[in-house]
Amino acid sequence: MLRYSEDHEHLELDKLLLRVSASTPNSEPQSAPQPTPAPEQPARTPEPLVIDRRGMVRVFSFKAICTARDLLSGVREAERKRFEVILDRAERDDGWRSLPWRALPGKDTDRDDPFQDLGPEYANFREVIEHLRTQWTCASRALDSAAARIDPFLLVGDPGVGKTYFASALASALRVRMDVYSAGGAVDAMQLCGSDARWYGSRPGLVYDALSLGESAAPLLVVDEIDKIAPHSGGNRDTPLNSLLDLLEPESARRYCDMSVQLTMDASHVLVIATANDARELSAPLRSRLTEFHVNPPTAEQRRLIVERQFGALYASHQCRNDLELDEASVAAVTETPDLDVRSLLRMLRTGFARALASGSPRVTLAPSRQAQARRRIGFV
Repeated sequence: MLRYSEDHEHLELDKLLLRVSASTPNSEPQSAPQPTPAPEQPARTPEPLVIDRRGMVRVFSFKAICTARDLLSGVREAERKRFEVILDRAERDDGWRSLPWRALPGKDTDRDDPFQDLGPEYANFREVIEHLRTQWTCASRALDSAAARIDPFLLVGDPGVGKTYFASALASALRVRMDVYSAGGAVDAMQLCGSDARWYGSRPGLVYDALSLGESAAPLLVVDEIDKIAPHSGGNRDTPLNSLLDLLEPESARRYCDMSVQLTMDASHVLVIATANDARELSAPLRSRLTEFHVNPPTAEQRRLIVERQFGALYASHQCRNDLELDEASVAAVTETPDLDVRSLLRMLRTGFARALASGSPRVTLAPSRQAQARRRIGFV
C-alpha cells in the first residue's frame, strides 16, 4: 500500500519537470521553481470587541472558564464542587450579558432616555443627569463594545445629601443590579476581587457576583467613601486601591481577575459611581480616573418630593389593613428643617410608617428622634 509523504510528492514533481524539459527542443535545462516569498503581512490590529444583534457582549469567555476549571484539579473534592457551582453562574448564556443602553429588537424601544424617570426630587443632580444622558447616547451608538460604556464618576458632597439615594434611583432607571462597596476602612481587596483561592471557604468578590448573578454587563457599583480608601501598602499588590484602579481603567478592566475562582472577565462595562465628602483626600491616580461632580444639599421642596415618592414605594411593598396617608403638618415641619439630611429623613419616614402599621393608625407622622433633637439643641448638625 502506498502512503502519502512529502518525499514522494517532491519525487513525482521532479519527474514531471524532467519530462517537460525533455519534450521542449533547444531549451535550456530548467531548474525547479523557487518558492515565492510570502508577502509581508501588515501588523495585526486587535479585533473589535463584539456587540451581537441582541445588544449583548461576552463577559466570560469559554477559554477563561475552561482555564478556571482546570485549576480546580488540585482542590479538595468538597471545595471543587462548590467552585464548580460558582463557575456555572459565569457559563450561563455562554457568558453573554446585556448592555442596558442597547435597545433590543421589538423591546424597550421607548427607553431612549431612561433618565426621564429621575424627577424633580433630583434637581441637585441635574448636572450629573445631563452628563449621563450624553454618555448614554454615545454608548448606545458605539460599533464595538470597547466604546459602549459609561465612564466612572465621583459624587462629592456633605454626608446625607442623597448621593447613595441617587445611585439607587439610577440603578432602578437603568434596570440593573446595584452593589455597594464600603471603601472606608477596607484593608484588602477581597471584597472587590475575591479572597485567595487557597483559603478554605474562599469567596468571590462583588464584581464577579454582580456579573455572574445578574443579567447585565453593566451593573452599578457604588464605591462609598472613596476618600477614606487605604493607600498603597508597600509591595502588596492586593490592596483596595490597586484593585479599584484596575477596575476604573478600561484596558485592565477587560482582564479583571477574581482571585477566588481564578477567572478573568470583561468588567469594563461596570458602571462605577464613587462618593466622597472631600475629593482632596483622593490620590492623584484615583482622582484622574473619575469625573467629579459637586452635589448641593436638597431644597425643602426636594425633600418633600423624596418623602412622597418613598412613601408610595413603602405603601406598595407592604400589606396595609387600612388606607394610609402622610400627615402633612409633620412632613412640612420636617422637610423645612434646613440641617436635616436625606438619610435621616428616610429613617423618620420608615419609623413613622412602621408605627402606623403597628397601631392601625391611618396617618404616617414624621418626627425626629430624641437623639436628633438633642443634637440640634446643643448645636451639633
